[in-house]
Amino acid sequence: MRPVAREDIEVVRAIYERWERGDSALDLMDPDIEWFTPHPDAAGIRGRDEVGAFLRSYAGAFRDYRIQLDAIRDLGNHRVHVRFSESGRGKGSGAEAGLSATGTWTVRDGRAVAFRAETKRAQPG
Repeated sequence: MRPVAREDIEVVRAIYERWERGDSALDLMDPDIEWFTPHPDAAGIRGRDEVGAFLRSYAGAFRDYRIQLDAIRDLGNHRVHVRFSESGRGKGSGAEAGLSATGTWTVRDGRAVAFRAETKRAQPG
């Protein structure tokens, strides 16, 4: 039997692997997931349906939305910390946008039950 911490990390890693391919990962989230990000449309949404609607709208604002998991580590107590980056070219403006973010996932029984993120804009290259 694998340690719970390893299983929690695998759930979170699988979410990002799917997102990197452009696939949904909603089945890896609890139906009542709590989602907190600095984005005004996702500052405190709840439930897989609301999270899915937000993610489709957010990624849909870009011609070529990309996300990459940069680091992942176990924090204990079913919490997994991630560092990731997002980028894309806006559909309307055509401007390239990017940000770096960190977040903490809480995983229970093989599903993400909460996500809390902090972001900062990527520095212009």
